[in-house]
Amino acid sequence: MDTDVKRYLRQGFHVEGPLSPGKFESELAKRIGSPGRRRPILQAWKRYLAGGGLEAVRSFYAGLLAHPRERLEGLVYAMHLPFLEFYAEQVPRLLEPGGGRVLEVGAFTGGLVGWLARVRPDLEWHALEGVAEAVQIGRERLPGVTWHQGWFGAPSGSPQEGGGGEAPPQLPLMDAVLLLSVLPEGYLGDLPGRLEAEAFDRQFGLPGRLMALQGLLRPGGLLVYGHGPFLGKNPERLGAMLEELGFSEVRCTGEGEYCLVSARMPEELSLRRREESGVQVVPPPAPVAQAQPAAAPVEELWRLLEAEDYAAVLQNSPEDARGELAYLRGRALFALSRFAEAEATLAGAGRAEAEDLRAFCWVELEDYRRALPRLEALASRGGRYRFYLGRVYLGLGRLADALRQLFEAGIPEAELYFKTALERMEERAVRLSREGDWSEASRRVEFVEDLSPQLLSRGLLRLGLQASLSQGLWARAQRYAQRLYDLGEAAGALGMALVGLRVRGPEGLESVPLENLKEVEPYLTDAVARAEEATALLALGLLRHREGRHTEALRYLEAAAREGQGESKGFAYHLLAEAKQALGHSMTEVLGDHKRAHAFRAYGVEELFALAQQAYEQGETVLAREFLARVRDSGLEHFRGDPSAVLRLVETLEGPWEAFRLLARSLEHTRNPSLELLELAYRLSRGFSQSEEAQNVRGRYLAALYDAGQQLGAEALLLAELARTPEALEVRYDLAEHYERTGAYKKAAEQWRKALEVAYYWEKDLELSREILRNLLFLNPTDPDLQLYLEELKATSKAVAQLDGVPDVLAGATPDSLLKEGLPRFHGEYLLVVGGHTQLRSRMVPFLEAQGLKVDWFDSDANAAGREVIRRIHSRLERAHGMMIISSYVGHDLSEPVRLEAENLGVPVYLTPGRARGITGFLRAVAEFAPQLFKRALRGG
Repeated sequence: MDTDVKRYLRQGFHVEGPLSPGKFESELAKRIGSPGRRRPILQAWKRYLAGGGLEAVRSFYAGLLAHPRERLEGLVYAMHLPFLEFYAEQVPRLLEPGGGRVLEVGAFTGGLVGWLARVRPDLEWHALEGVAEAVQIGRERLPGVTWHQGWFGAPSGSPQEGGGGEAPPQLPLMDAVLLLSVLPEGYLGDLPGRLEAEAFDRQFGLPGRLMALQGLLRPGGLLVYGHGPFLGKNPERLGAMLEELGFSEVRCTGEGEYCLVSARMPEELSLRRREESGVQVVPPPAPVAQAQPAAAPVEELWRLLEAEDYAAVLQNSPEDARGELAYLRGRALFALSRFAEAEATLAGAGRAEAEDLRAFCWVELEDYRRALPRLEALASRGGRYRFYLGRVYLGLGRLADALRQLFEAGIPEAELYFKTALERMEERAVRLSREGDWSEASRRVEFVEDLSPQLLSRGLLRLGLQASLSQGLWARAQRYAQRLYDLGEAAGALGMALVGLRVRGPEGLESVPLENLKEVEPYLTDAVARAEEATALLALGLLRHREGRHTEALRYLEAAAREGQGESKGFAYHLLAEAKQALGHSMTEVLGDHKRAHAFRAYGVEELFALAQQAYEQGETVLAREFLARVRDSGLEHFRGDPSAVLRLVETLEGPWEAFRLLARSLEHTRNPSLELLELAYRLSRGFSQSEEAQNVRGRYLAALYDAGQQLGAEALLLAELARTPEALEVRYDLAEHYERTGAYKKAAEQWRKALEVAYYWEKDLELSREILRNLLFLNPTDPDLQLYLEELKATSKAVAQLDGVPDVLAGATPDSLLKEGLPRFHGEYLLVVGGHTQLRSRMVPFLEAQGLKVDWFDSDANAAGREVIRRIHSRLERAHGMMIISSYVGHDLSEPVRLEAENLGVPVYLTPGRARGITGFLRAVAEFAPQLFKRALRGG
């Protein structure tokens, strides 16, 4: 069977494999776990099996389609799958070429008619279906097929809604009518596999139902009948029946279970036999209890068995037979496909050959694990034993073992199952190749090749070639490519070229020398001539481009870009841009191809920047911004040497803020940026000095200047900033801290005093003013001017409290209480401090110890990031109740190791947010961190 049919049914109708009707209930339970939800479907299923008429058919199929999420629709096609495959192969051959109307009766949701319409688009396709839900799905899925709702040939007495018959709809005259697995609705369980002529007529009443073809099928039109999976077959009687009705050219296609009967419509149908004139579908008569027949002689039963008169064998042998009679009766039941009865009968035979036949019954009943041990022991006999063992392996999913056994069986019956196993092996190899597991895909192709090289289909050869190339197995790849090349496949010619070049795919062509490309040019030309293969087009375009024949290269590369996929498409656009540039095409067109190339094969950041510069120089600012946007997204990590050119272009195209933001974001991920880079960032930030990013950059620049010993440079920077923005409090804070760091307390106090005036008189921020006053009091608590400032703040706080009706927070405040405000009383807790300058440490340690806190302080002026310093800090961490890191005054190489060690020991860590503004900022940080110290101390840390 063509793999395309299986793929079509699997992708469109969720058909994974064949399903025996006996397994329907268990498969339904897997998909619908709730017994209450599946009970209506099971009840409809039982009525359907009993031949319950049109209403049973309608309720069963409508119940399945009511559960779209569980994909129950696929179960119907799975039970008909072998016959669907047979119809898909045979029906297109029976239909005449040219135009004409073809009607499929009982199309369900369009599984078969959709495939036939795809194979024979020259015909006008119609579908007749009685289940309204199926018709709605079919119309949505197959708009090219004309759908009709109604029943064909429904007898007037069939049990359905209203109790009466349902007339078929009015349809146009058809040139062909397909009655495939549709008329004997539901006879799957209680009938023998074959009925005698009289029983066939009585059971199905087909002559009366086929009268509905009058006025539907034109005279001379084609009728195609297939009994399908229903039991009670008799194609010979059906052919004779059609001749009696007046049909001509009655033919039978196929044999055994798979049989199609075709015939030509007469001018007028007529029931020629009296007994057929009023035939109706009636249920078979109830069985009458009869006495067990007397057993015939064994020799007579052997004669009947050899004559294939299995019904006579059953009539002349008792149901409870034992010994040789049970063996003969079991063989007859097995021949009639009544496998469950055969297995039960053979169990009483007591013979080795009966046990062997029981194993065959288990296989037919899909009890594979039970049959496996015995069949493995018997496989050396070959023939049918290997055939049935191969079916067991196929049912268990052991495809390689199944292929070997079915191939070595050497009987015609194994061919169909062998093709199925081979198709599944190919599907599995395709799935593995999609997952990128080329070694496993290659192993499966090699296994089939070891059985017989002639078994390799075109699909397996293509898979083997692709897998071998991806693994660099050049000899094997050449073998597969040569066979494909002999078969006229473009993939074979391309494979020969790639093997000659020793490259695994289009991504390796860029590094191939020109001489090697010229050697395989005949194969590349052949691949392009056969199918315009994208990789071959790309290789030829590259060859012509390197030879300087840019006009020819342009033609090949345009086709390669159109036909290619993924990175090869991007490489084609890249070469296309270079070829157009060499031919003098407009820069807009060249840059557009570069843009398309980047979409499929990402350019490097440096290359994108070069394209952005080129676009800007050509006046294509829109394209320049697009290329530059990708550079900005990647950051400046690729331009560590000198990012000034990138920043200049960003500043020109996007503005100074984008240039500064790009550099600031890059600095956030840079551990130790150079002083020059920080100076550049500071220069760009001067237009945005009030932004948070600018303040962070200025802080890092100041820290870098201090680390480099350029204290005068830091002071000059701050003074310049202050001259530009005298009201900038952040700059005054930095300048005051700078003077504190250098021991110029008078200048520091002057800056704090001016900051107090800005906060109080300019910003009118009482809370901020109180914080700055605390810094001033710490520097000189006896200064009488500070007492006057305190009284003025108290008066303002009192007035504000009266206006707002809130408590006065400065009532009764003194310089000493203001210094200790918000700071708790400690009781011997142990704190480690890393960072800050020496002057801050020398002033704060006595003050904190007076508050009851033990402090070990490693300031950044006296301690570098040496092993000894880190070891000393680690040794104290085991006893500490907490650690504070003043982040603006300590390098990452010192703070990060001690922070990680503290976290490993469970010691709480506090990183000062931003720069600690003098004494006030540090005391506020200690007050916020105090609860963590107390918790650690209370836990006994």
